[in-house]
Amino acid sequence: MDKKVVVVLTVFCLTVVGICETWRLGSDQQWQKISDTNSIGQQPADDSFSYAASQAKQFASSGQAGKAKKAYANLKKSYPQIAGGDYDAYVKAELLYSKRKYVKAAQAYSDLLEKYPESSLRQAALEREYQIGSAFLHGHKRTVLLVFKLNAYEEGTEIMNKIADIAGDAPIAKKAIETLARSREKRGAYDEAYLAWADAANRWPTGETGKDSLLGMARSLEQEYKGPTFDGKVLESSKSYYEEYVEKFPESAQQSGLTDKVEQIESQLAEKELTIADYYARTASYTSADLYYQRVIDQWPDTVSAKKAEEKLPGIKKLIADSQTPKKKKFNWKGLFL
Repeated sequence: MDKKVVVVLTVFCLTVVGICETWRLGSDQQWQKISDTNSIGQQPADDSFSYAASQAKQFASSGQAGKAKKAYANLKKSYPQIAGGDYDAYVKAELLYSKRKYVKAAQAYSDLLEKYPESSLRQAALEREYQIGSAFLHGHKRTVLLVFKLNAYEEGTEIMNKIADIAGDAPIAKKAIETLARSREKRGAYDEAYLAWADAANRWPTGETGKDSLLGMARSLEQEYKGPTFDGKVLESSKSYYEEYVEKFPESAQQSGLTDKVEQIESQLAEKELTIADYYARTASYTSADLYYQRVIDQWPDTVSAKKAEEKLPGIKKLIADSQTPKKKKFNWKGLFL
């Protein structure tokens, strides 16, 4: 590719990527402008190409499809060196995006990335896909049969995973998986959030992402725990992740109060075991009850549950002893006369 074309396309990508962060999905599911930096009508300090590219991008971001189409056409006419299949594919996706046809737009950006993997527009397309995926994960609905509005969590998940697969170790890949995990936490899908955090930890086990992922796994499993009458394995796993975090990042753990968190989880685990012990006591399974009461005392001696277990254990041991003592047989007086 001609050096001049590469330079121009690079400038275009830098421009559009910078602009794409200026719009967000509002509570009314409409895109709202966050910043007026490089806004339409305000000539930036960059050259005329950079300004024209910024304008085209802003028109698409704000849903002005007609103006976006005209701006991209003028851009291609004024700077013919950017013309090519990848540019046409990108504009097609941008126009779908400007019309709020997000599912089709996402597919169009994906087609561009697949067909032109070396395109200088690659980063700009990834950023747009991230915007769409983030919108879907945070509640933006897709339209079905021109009338029905349905959740698009699955579509958002697919987009974010695809970004992570394509972008490798790039910041946008990490941001995509982190956004996926946090969105699942936000809507209470804690088991799915754990899987996303685990995926991030597997892809990037070190650095800031590895650190955040470890904490995310611990937090998601803790929130997944439903109480002492439910399975406590998730809580045990949560505790182990918190302990690992405390060991690896002691300063951060101290600032976040994670030592207290571990103690809180130990109390919950003790309560869980005490519930099991009480169940066995109620059902006259005294040997099992004795085992669980003793376990609570041994493993979590400083908890409220341990104190309760200490109070109940002597009674259980007496019942066990009574059940093992042979009962005296009554003399059968009636048999003497038979």
